[in-house]
Amino acid sequence: MNKKLVGSAVIGAAVLVIVVVQFVGGEEAPAAAPPPPSMPPTTTLPYQGTLEAYNFPDVAGGRGWSIQIPVPTGWIVTHENDRASYRNGPILLETDKVPITQEDALSGLKAVAAKAHQADSVVKPVAAGDFGDADAAEWDYTYLRDGYPVRAAVIGLGAGDSLVTIRYEAPPAEFDRNRGVLDAAMKVSAPG
Repeated sequence: MNKKLVGSAVIGAAVLVIVVVQFVGGEEAPAAAPPPPSMPPTTTLPYQGTLEAYNFPDVAGGRGWSIQIPVPTGWIVTHENDRASYRNGPILLETDKVPITQEDALSGLKAVAAKAHQADSVVKPVAAGDFGDADAAEWDYTYLRDGYPVRAAVIGLGAGDSLVTIRYEAPPAEFDRNRGVLDAAMKVSAPG
């Protein structure tokens, strides 16, 4: 037999063995990474900010003003009249402007709580200065939606004859973990 032919056959067989070992045997491939958790990722607000604005007309020759609320980006957004809803899975951030006949945000938010049949829930004033000169209150409560508990916090800002609200809700187990969404939204620009 020809030495060149034998040498080529040996080299070819060696290459074939290496290829077969790589595809068939050898080390097992690492296990696939587990699927991501079902909870939505946390949201960051962009540096320039996405804002939900509630404008108020000129009063007595003034220039008018607005309340601007930082809102999450990348969430499903719906608008209905003055209400804007931002949803990411079970997490909701909602802003709204409702008329009130009460003199202050605390009384106005208590009236909203009573209308929602939550009159026995906690409504308390927010420390002065947290929202400029705007009068503010906070309402915390838990309710059942489709048989499951949902925890909610509502901030009410007095704005003349209106109450601008920022409502954050989540399942109780997710509420504190995602509270940064509400904390970011509370960095409003309010009249000052």
